[in-house]
Amino acid sequence: MEEETDSQLMKYRIIFLKEENKDILKKLLEIHYNAFKKFGFRPWIYRDIIDLFNNGFYIFYYISNNKILGFTIVNFSSDSNEIITIAVDNIFQNRNIGKALLMHVVNFPKLSGDLYLEVSVNNYQALNFYHKFGFNNVSERKKYYLICSGKNKGERVDALVMKFVY
Repeated sequence: MEEETDSQLMKYRIIFLKEENKDILKKLLEIHYNAFKKFGFRPWIYRDIIDLFNNGFYIFYYISNNKILGFTIVNFSSDSNEIITIAVDNIFQNRNIGKALLMHVVNFPKLSGDLYLEVSVNNYQALNFYHKFGFNNVSERKKYYLICSGKNKGERVDALVMKFVY
């Protein structure tokens, strides 16, 4: 799928990762780490992402000018679907890449039923993004995320469960 964004006029493709590719998966891990390191949560390791891949989770990545700029991992099932993560390279955030990835998921033919995600209550940028896109808060998971580094190491942060409203 090749498209242009209205604001950036950047040509891009969103690619479904169909087979294991260590170079691509390592790049996705790097993007994920850089996007979420400010929160101090445990960084993903290769085993985390390969387990998701091997268990049938869909990995879509956004590529422009032969560079991977972001990705999402989604669990599609017949009754309920969950976005596991959306991550965009720090220097390319706020350029509609996350929106393009989310639009891809929402319009993906395999999506049927409800679409959920979890987000840390202190990830204000993501909360704002998801609310603008049409997600509503449906519940809260107390002390869901463990902070593994930084001044708040050992503390836990609540997560909001959000549902996409069509």
